[in-house]
Amino acid sequence: MSKDMQPLVSLFRVGISIHNFNKKSEEKIGLSLVQWCLLEQLIDMPGTSAQVLAKSVGVHPSTLTQTLKRLEKKGLLYQAEDPKDSRKKIISITKDGKHAMERIASQMSDWSMCFAPVSNDIRRLNSVLQDQVNQST
Repeated sequence: MSKDMQPLVSLFRVGISIHNFNKKSEEKIGLSLVQWCLLEQLIDMPGTSAQVLAKSVGVHPSTLTQTLKRLEKKGLLYQAEDPKDSRKKIISITKDGKHAMERIASQMSDWSMCFAPVSNDIRRLNSVLQDQVNQST
């Protein structure tokens, strides 16, 4: 492989590592990072729509749908019909969801501290990736 392709290979490896960390997170604490992030948003934005939630977290609505189903099955959130528009759902975190978030807060804080030394690098990488995604569409 040519040397000029190394950044893409490194990016691929970072993606795989994030995927594996996400799986390990779900095994260890019962939530993937995506699920945790969604529940964090629901604490701050109770009774929100799927579209607003997807946008605030930065995931595609179709990705959100599957994650919401998993969290609802775990009893950590619920979805109800929007009284203003029956085609839409209102999403809220449950008491069990809040308890789960309290239970894992210490572990999430520990993990966050592990990534603190590279947080500026992560933000820069995310910015470059977002720019590339936006240029591609």
